[in-house]
Amino acid sequence: MAKEEIKDKEKELSDYGIIYLSGIIDEEKAEKVCKDIIGYNIKENINQVQMVINSPGGNCPCGFSIIDIMEWSKIPIYTTGIGMIASMGLIIFMTGAKGHRVVTPRTSILSHRFSAVNRGNHSQLIAGRREEDMLHERILNHYMTYSNIKDREELEKYLLRDVDTWLSTEEAVQLGIVDIVEPMKRRA
Repeated sequence: MAKEEIKDKEKELSDYGIIYLSGIIDEEKAEKVCKDIIGYNIKENINQVQMVINSPGGNCPCGFSIIDIMEWSKIPIYTTGIGMIASMGLIIFMTGAKGHRVVTPRTSILSHRFSAVNRGNHSQLIAGRREEDMLHERILNHYMTYSNIKDREELEKYLLRDVDTWLSTEEAVQLGIVDIVEPMKRRA
């Protein structure tokens, strides 16, 4: 598909208040999503934004920039997870308006601790470690705000373990990070 066709499809979706966030979350994707949400708030021509997410995660600061704009938005943002919502993709998904965080039955859901690599001299490594500790706290607080788990130890036991935690859609509902599993309709 040519770039012009892709832009036309994106324009078509944006006319309906739909944001499609797919792939690895990086600065470019975060900037586009943030600008789209800000634009909807300025125009005030829709009642809600529908964010469809299919993402394996990505850069944490970029993801948190999307989350900050989602929380700032006067217009509610409904999230739908398809394909895979993992890592930062899941954290963004969880930020959707309570009661409107929907996944399809075949969505793969992954929760885990973030990973990082730091390089530099000793003082740079110490400064980097401080940022990593603050980022870990932000993630813990986010999960406790947007899930049914309100205890740090329980959170680290079920969702932020030392290994990847793959969840069924039903487990995600029980833990309060998903509200609805959308039943698929069969074609006649």
